[in-house]
Amino acid sequence: MQAISDITFDIAAGEVLGLLGPNGAGKTTTMRVMTGYLRASAGRVIVGGIDLTRHPVAARELMGYMPESSAVPTEMSVVGFLGYCARLRRMARGKRKAAVGKALGQAGLGKVANQRIGTLSRGYRQRVALAQALVHDPSVLILDEPTLGLDPRQVAETRELIAKLGRSRTVLLSSHLLSEVANLCRRVVVLDKGRVLAISEVAELIAATGTVRLELRLSGDPQAAARVVAVLPGVSEAEVRGGLVVVKGEGADLSQRVSRAVIEAGIGLLELRASTGTLEEAYLKLVRE
Repeated sequence: MQAISDITFDIAAGEVLGLLGPNGAGKTTTMRVMTGYLRASAGRVIVGGIDLTRHPVAARELMGYMPESSAVPTEMSVVGFLGYCARLRRMARGKRKAAVGKALGQAGLGKVANQRIGTLSRGYRQRVALAQALVHDPSVLILDEPTLGLDPRQVAETRELIAKLGRSRTVLLSSHLLSEVANLCRRVVVLDKGRVLAISEVAELIAATGTVRLELRLSGDPQAAARVVAVLPGVSEAEVRGGLVVVKGEGADLSQRVSRAVIEAGIGLLELRASTGTLEEAYLKLVRE
């Protein structure tokens, strides 16, 4: 049984590329093959011009990998664990201290450097897992669900950290948080059942959905306006949220038709705001087709 097949894509230097797909699509397997944790039965992984199969050590030196649900040793201190990782990376003894200090700073771990990992919050443990991927200063970062299990504040902090790291490195990011991918990535690769469904810029993928979202602020009855709008051709949803009428549908002239229908119904229209679809809508459309 093949886990993945015919998966081909490239990541440009300095790019943050999103890897999307439902559970079982092959995202984690792809990342494990790319980092050498799994050996592929066919195909090649080229990192910075180096073939991973022919020169695995040299290729791995260019990559930092943060697996999903990284298990960091709870009995070790943060600085002790990172020093151990530096030794595993065969760094010269004289360079380890500086490398660990740099990774601590990049991951925002300076204040807890001497604490035992088991005493840290889930968010800080995730940062430790990220720091181990950074300790040898790789040019490529591969991050599998880096914000999994974090609370909203920790997600925002980790997202900001990844954006900062992406300014000087190539990053492959897998995440179920599509808003996170939309904010961090210009391009995405969408997988399903072990194959590539799409490789596209996020903006183009969203535009291809054809979905339009409207928000109407009214002086009249919003419930009445929602009923009027709901029966228009091309409207898939019309409901009242927080005093606004939110409309979703398709058609380049949807805004004009909706506003005309509301005005003709004698319901005062104060403001209409329009936006295109979301990455979530584009993604769901792809995996359902």
